[in-house]
Amino acid sequence: MEDDLVRVESAVAATASGNLTWEKWPYDCAMALGFAGQHNPLGFVLVRYREAQDSGGAAASLIWEVVLTLAKALEGKGINAGQLKDVAFQSLDVWNNLRCQTCGGRGVLNIEQRLCHVCKGTGQRDVSRFPEAVRDGLSALMEAERRMDGQLGRLRR
Repeated sequence: MEDDLVRVESAVAATASGNLTWEKWPYDCAMALGFAGQHNPLGFVLVRYREAQDSGGAAASLIWEVVLTLAKALEGKGINAGQLKDVAFQSLDVWNNLRCQTCGGRGVLNIEQRLCHVCKGTGQRDVSRFPEAVRDGLSALMEAERRMDGQLGRLRR
């Protein structure tokens, strides 16, 4: 299992750098990852974005790629074309900061473990207070991530 996780991490690193030589990554796994990206472009860019965040890499350079890919995915949702990029950026911001900011995602406050009054103990931000378009973008991001996790999970087996 650990070897498989390293292979997925290697695939992300290889595709981000453009180095898909045989010595770096077996052809069949790189092909499978490429096909997964073809069917789920938003999920593919999210995998690269998360990897860049975790490794301290150039996540900032991928932000616009995520925003533009998400905006493309939201085109058919009835959102004003002039607002697509703003909605996509707001959705990405919410997705990156889903934890409650008051309790830090713990659901409780201070040493006495009092229930957080903002999130009511869930540790998550209340996404219902955001506009519907932002919630649609958040839903698209979560679905793309879930689908890509499923596709990459099949590679690990």
